[in-house]
Amino acid sequence: MTVLEADARAATEEIFDLRRRLAEAQQAHAEEVRRNQAFSRIAAAIGAHQSLSETVQAVIDGGVELIGAQFGAFFYNVIDRTGESYMLYGLAGAPDEAFANFPMPRKTAIFAPTFEGTGVVRSDDVLADPRYGKNAPNQGMPEGHLPVRSYLAAPVKTADGLVLGGLFFGHREPARFDSRAETVIVGLAAQAAVAIERSRASEAGDRELTERRRAEERLKFALDSGRLGSWELDVETRAYDASDICRSNYGRGPDQDFGFDDLVATIHASDRDRMLAAMDEAIRTGGEYDIEYRVVIPSGETRWVHARGRAAVRDEPLIGGGVRRMAGVSLDVTERKRAEERQRLLLNELNHRVKNTLVTVQSMAAQTLRAASDLPAFREAFEARLIALSQTHNLLTEQNWESASLREIVDAELEAFGGRERLDFDYTRDLRLNPKATVAVGMAVHELATNAAKYGALSTPGGRVAVSWSTEPASPGTSARLRLRWTESGGPPVPPPTRRGFGARLLEKGLAGELSGEVRLAYDQSGLVCAMTLPLAALEP
Repeated sequence: MTVLEADARAATEEIFDLRRRLAEAQQAHAEEVRRNQAFSRIAAAIGAHQSLSETVQAVIDGGVELIGAQFGAFFYNVIDRTGESYMLYGLAGAPDEAFANFPMPRKTAIFAPTFEGTGVVRSDDVLADPRYGKNAPNQGMPEGHLPVRSYLAAPVKTADGLVLGGLFFGHREPARFDSRAETVIVGLAAQAAVAIERSRASEAGDRELTERRRAEERLKFALDSGRLGSWELDVETRAYDASDICRSNYGRGPDQDFGFDDLVATIHASDRDRMLAAMDEAIRTGGEYDIEYRVVIPSGETRWVHARGRAAVRDEPLIGGGVRRMAGVSLDVTERKRAEERQRLLLNELNHRVKNTLVTVQSMAAQTLRAASDLPAFREAFEARLIALSQTHNLLTEQNWESASLREIVDAELEAFGGRERLDFDYTRDLRLNPKATVAVGMAVHELATNAAKYGALSTPGGRVAVSWSTEPASPGTSARLRLRWTESGGPPVPPPTRRGFGARLLEKGLAGELSGEVRLAYDQSGLVCAMTLPLAALEP
């Protein structure tokens, strides 16, 4: 592979790297949206007073989605004559028939902590777990069993410590569940416990009241864990009951008055009509209410809120049509919206940088070809300039394309010519240059170093190069400036050139025009001197 091909490949890889980062940002954003939607569905399922089986299924499905499991199940603890029995109550990722030909799990070494309620079991590879395969007759999974390598299980128990059953999740690949997944499943187990307790609470009056209170507490815990605020609206009276997190989403404290009219007034004027129309449609039809809108909180800050709701299924409809009461959840999605905006800016920046890089390469090729005497000379000069461009891009990539150090720019260009040991610096403070200035100054230093290596101070063993700079503050009629000076010494005598090559044109016209500055070249007997005067406004990030 030639140097030109290698540099072209490096430039291509840099472009692909930017695209990869964009794809990762998109994937992270999609993952965050997916998790929020799963939390919303679970909370809405519990808050909508669905049947026990529907609620447990929502928990299992949500757990599979949240932690990336392939299989999920809930086994209910039933006490029989033998003292223990476990019934499959819900399954996700496989049909119920997947367990039809297999016995229910027992309190084996790996299942016992879950069914006894002593703790969570998480294994990166259950087949290598010392607790696995210890019981007859199968010594592990029976033939035809769902393939499970990664394993995560949590007990589902009441606040009194009564074990109701267990949540089980699996994946056919090892090491798929981490500590975050464990925390999520513990929260889901609490939600499953809420659902089961609420079902039992309907059996008696006092017990029903006690169990409902516990269910509400656990629901609040689940909502708080997901930063979801809950709300209820009485359509007739417009009475609005909001949780503390819901109030916080609109910039209100727990003790502040916050009714439906206050909520509507908080919504951004541009989104208010859209929100009211969506709610009116849900009230009229009894359908879903799902909308995102901006709110302006009392401090003046603008936030984004995602609100979801539906009709309360146990209420009678209003006379004349429409639902009597709505309930739902709200979530502050400001960070997600900001991430979407950053993603859009990153895409625009990627397009802009690719175009600028291609224009720069095209210009370099044309100018180098014009000055080259033959094809080998063109190839050598063009490859060297591509390397110089790549070096400045590397410096910018290390800093997320925000800025680069002037000292590092000079060092990087001189390193290719073995000139760093013969380089003297003189400056008060280092400067950071914006991406445009980094590329322009980097190419200018490359041309100076190339000339020094071929004809100037770096072409002889005793030659040296001094690079100095200083800044001048603004004065009446003059903006703040950078004065940068390149001085060669100890090399052969430098006669003035008979013609202006690409390097001289780039310095005197290209760099000066690109950064609105002034560049002067002096061909002294002691060596070349290049003096640059550049406005700081064109250089600073």
